[in-house]
Amino acid sequence: MSESSSTDNTASFAEAFFIANLLFVGVFYIVLWVLYFIRYKQSSTVAKRHISQTLIASSLSTIIFLSINVFILLTEGYASLTALFSLEVYFMLIVPVFLTVGILGFTKAIKGLAFSYPLIGQLSK
Repeated sequence: MSESSSTDNTASFAEAFFIANLLFVGVFYIVLWVLYFIRYKQSSTVAKRHISQTLIASSLSTIIFLSINVFILLTEGYASLTALFSLEVYFMLIVPVFLTVGILGFTKAIKGLAFSYPLIGQLSK
């Protein structure tokens, strides 16, 4: 049996917004914060855990993405091999790690089950 109400889709939305933030950095990060402020207090314990973990993971992925872009701007610019290499490392190594965890969290959220992100799960308690 699921640990949360079948009508509370907050956890699923949080996970979906996290996954979308990996592709559209910034836009869905803001949407995730809006979800937090609107739904966190009335959500189930499971949904609260999903929201807090996705916020931490989205913050980390957004910080990494912005750091890479600032590095590119401060060095050789976007029309350089450094930019190409940096962004390829981000999209081919970092995003798939976050995406895998996000998909696992999403499948658990749809079922109303708790899920603990590796490393991040300990921070959200």
